[in-house]
Amino acid sequence: MTSAIHVQEWLKVIKSEYLDGFVRDGGSSIKFLVPVKEALGPLVKSRLQDIGSGLDYLVVHVDSGDTRVHMPQEIFFRIAQQVDWRLLARRVILRLCEELPYQTKAIDPIADTPILGAISAANDVEESQVALDLRRRMPGAVTQNRGMSRDFRLAMTHLCLAEMDGGAQSRQGEELIEWLTGSNRRVSSVRRYSIYNSIVRTNARHFLESLFNWVKYVGYAGTLVLLDNCRVTLRRNPRDGLFFYSRPATMDHYELMRELIDSTDRLEGVLMVVLADEDFLDPELRGKGFFIYQALYARISDEVQDRNQGNPFAALVRLADTTVQE
Repeated sequence: MTSAIHVQEWLKVIKSEYLDGFVRDGGSSIKFLVPVKEALGPLVKSRLQDIGSGLDYLVVHVDSGDTRVHMPQEIFFRIAQQVDWRLLARRVILRLCEELPYQTKAIDPIADTPILGAISAANDVEESQVALDLRRRMPGAVTQNRGMSRDFRLAMTHLCLAEMDGGAQSRQGEELIEWLTGSNRRVSSVRRYSIYNSIVRTNARHFLESLFNWVKYVGYAGTLVLLDNCRVTLRRNPRDGLFFYSRPATMDHYELMRELIDSTDRLEGVLMVVLADEDFLDPELRGKGFFIYQALYARISDEVQDRNQGNPFAALVRLADTTVQE
């Protein structure tokens, strides 16, 4: 490995070149971090949370201790549980109204008031007319949006319609949110919305891609995913009530990370930061470091290394609170 990079130097690059530049413009990237000191992990996550929130990103956390990070559907469910789906639907409704056009600047999407009533009052138009205009606009803008998978598109369409019809009182919206968050995984609960597939390993990546594209579409700068995978490399089970990963499960996690790296051109406005520990760099093939999965190693390791200066733009970076030479 190259020399470690000062944490503040790395954060500065991530903020200026990625979150306030490349990712905001629609690009996506996955970064792997290995702090030299364990105490740096919580500091980095806290600073990234503050930076992301300040730049209007949706910031979500995934921890390998309470989420099976070798299973894409579990990562999707964990992220979905941190999403305010009603807020996203309200933001889309306001965006569509602006395009019609209606005046919406004075309407707060966070407010819990009926959205159609707020739009009607702001424009002195009957609610029925606003609803009619939105229902005409919805298919082209949401239902037929090819940047998202079919089932996800249908779910978002019906969530928007539920928000128009009743918001928090809509059973329709509750059923869809329970399905999206994994609270009720039975597809029978959403079949009446023409959704016929459960969210499982084989389609979960498409749901992740759809979710990230939806977040960007509704008006956020993008999505910042903070994924802690330190549990993945534990050799012995500490039996502390948190998930422990067998070697095959660790390989599955690395394969999933490789798949996400290869699909970044289909993601819109996503920065995923994978926080690992020193065991991630273990070169022993009998261990559980990323060397055991050569496809991932080939994608994130540096072919050319500078012994004196770390590269803050690299896919794999070691972080220190002071400049450390190795």
